[in-house]
Amino acid sequence: MTGQRTTASLVTPPARGGIAVVMLAGAETEGIVAEVFRPRGAPPGSGRMALGWIVRGEEVLDEAVVAWAGQAAEINIHAGPHVGRKVLQRLAECGATVLADAPVDLTLARAHPSYRNPSIAREMLAALRQAGTPLAASAVTMQWAGGLSALASSDAPDPPALRSAADGLTLMRRLLVPAEVVIAGPPNVGKSALANALIGRDVSIVSDTPGTTRDWVRHLTDADGVPFWLTDTAGLWADAEGIDAEAVRRAWGCVESSDVVICLTAGDPGEHAGLIEHLHRLSNVIRVGGKADAIRPDAEAKVTVSATAMTGIDALKGAIRERLGFSGFDPGEAMAFTDRQADGLRAAADALDRNDAPAARAALDDLLAGDI
Repeated sequence: MTGQRTTASLVTPPARGGIAVVMLAGAETEGIVAEVFRPRGAPPGSGRMALGWIVRGEEVLDEAVVAWAGQAAEINIHAGPHVGRKVLQRLAECGATVLADAPVDLTLARAHPSYRNPSIAREMLAALRQAGTPLAASAVTMQWAGGLSALASSDAPDPPALRSAADGLTLMRRLLVPAEVVIAGPPNVGKSALANALIGRDVSIVSDTPGTTRDWVRHLTDADGVPFWLTDTAGLWADAEGIDAEAVRRAWGCVESSDVVICLTAGDPGEHAGLIEHLHRLSNVIRVGGKADAIRPDAEAKVTVSATAMTGIDALKGAIRERLGFSGFDPGEAMAFTDRQADGLRAAADALDRNDAPAARAALDDLLAGDI
């Protein structure tokens, strides 16, 4: 922030990914947000995100997620130069000084008004280039505006809290590097239709003819903000020959390299009972009963779905989030999102265990403002 101005700057390349982030900082931030942002429900509060719209009177400029912390707010909008220009222009109309042409070093070095954390600011801006959902972008920026920065700035940090924040690196990486989720099962159980339902558009050919999908089809999607690559595979069957055998081999390869397997069945497994049982024994499997509008689903299925009727899709997304570790996820909780941060948190915790408070403080100060 320069002087007493309230500044607005686009901190992500406007054409990269699906999300762009505008940072607003200064004494007038709260008033400007109140003027330009119309929340769907409760307005944004300290450490709390709000979904709504950026507006000019009755005109809706874009859907947005806003997170608030002190005299700063981050506004997640859709990527694209046109959208970014419209939102920055609206903020300027309300009194913000737009730093769209600010030198890169000035933007990168800016610490949050409440913390001495320019190093986290630099890492945040680098990480935001990987953020493909509002949840991912908010989780990263809230570490700069609270979360990790608040923990590292605390006068009496707690070793378990420091180690918990270091362990949060696993989930933050999941938000920035999407997991691999594979739909697997016998032929003609509705795998391609389910893939289309989860992705939200037709990306796989759907047919009643078994074996229509001969190779895997992979697309990026998300489960309520948790991004993942979803792969629709060829049907698995034991007696495949020729090109079908190669399709099955590739499908098994996708299963073996996945983070989560959606084992989809529909009705009596018949000759495929053995391979279904093999899938059910995997540690990362979600057992799903398909075609629930027409067939009695597997009684032991965790989720039952009908891609035709679009039932059970939200429940399946919830199960995917849970399997990836995001059940009850709070993006404002302190979490490292780089190896450097995690190492600093653990070093501080180890120092406190040795009753060496100065060494702990030095490690945390370096996390906030050290060289990268």
